[in-house]
Amino acid sequence: HWSTDHCRILLKVNSVGQVAIVYEPEDYAYLHPHIRDDNRNFFKVYWRGDYPKNDNDVTTGNNCGGGICEALVTGGCLCDTVISETLVFSRMPENKEEVLANLNIGAYDPSAFDEGTYTEQEANGVKAYFTSFGIFDRDTVFEVTDEFGRIQRFKNTKESVRIKGAPEYSFRNAPSFMSLLNTEASVRDAEYETEAALDHYLHHDNTAPFVAIRLIQRF
Repeated sequence: HWSTDHCRILLKVNSVGQVAIVYEPEDYAYLHPHIRDDNRNFFKVYWRGDYPKNDNDVTTGNNCGGGICEALVTGGCLCDTVISETLVFSRMPENKEEVLANLNIGAYDPSAFDEGTYTEQEANGVKAYFTSFGIFDRDTVFEVTDEFGRIQRFKNTKESVRIKGAPEYSFRNAPSFMSLLNTEASVRDAEYETEAALDHYLHHDNTAPFVAIRLIQRF
């Protein structure tokens, strides 16, 4: 829903760099436990370098990011966040591997838009779709075929979660189809989330040996 109420999305960072989301809307009747301030649902993120550490949790802490974040008596740091979006490629990628290694945000099929919206250029096994021909901007869409034969399309951007007041602490914004608010969750979004997870598991390098080992152990 749209609202003029102020809201904040904060992170609790534990001693090993895992994070839990704390959502603080200005006026909301009920918050699910997975986003309350006592949330213990931590998950792994990929920090670009160091992360805020509570001096009471580790021997080499950093005072929760130099005092930018709140040191919690229960352990960990509570940090305010901002989201930044930056351009990735200002040139044609050298190959599809460079695209797959650097882009993570999906894009719509350019053919779904009105004729003339995008122009196409292909080189090095990569298709680039431009809204302004030859100009690599945030509207550029890259299309490649991965090792499994799947056509993958990506926006020419990356999103980062940064600690407000200490932008040197950041990690890639994790994708999610589901709203943080349980009242806004839908069956459709749950299906998208489940389908994306299953697709990831199916094509992950570790899936086949993991299943094979379990079969050998049981049969």
